[in-house]
Amino acid sequence: MEVDYIIERLGPYLGGIDVEKVRQALRREHVGVERVLGIEIEEGPSVEELECTRIRSFAEHYAEEEKKLRALYNELRALGISPSDMAQLRGKIRAARRRARMYREMLKKCQGRSVTSSFSPQS
Repeated sequence: MEVDYIIERLGPYLGGIDVEKVRQALRREHVGVERVLGIEIEEGPSVEELECTRIRSFAEHYAEEEKKLRALYNELRALGISPSDMAQLRGKIRAARRRARMYREMLKKCQGRSVTSSFSPQS
């Protein structure tokens, strides 16, 4: 999923690399996917589910990080620190927002593939 996202976003800029060939090679060989994504791949249909779970956890992590950084920014502003002194903090907030947005987009694509979750809702 992440590799597909990177290929879609950066494909036109990869200059001479056959992105479809790379995509097919990564799907065919589990060793390549393990190396690129940093996760162990199980044989079977649960590969996409594992990938979606990983993407979901990153999306939640960066959303939480953005929320914490915004709270810190608001607290510092309330203490009277000028916004110009918090330029580095604003940069961190933008970076966290950008990462959260990227993972949300990937999660939408993941949900669009109708991958079912192994967790069942409790009644």
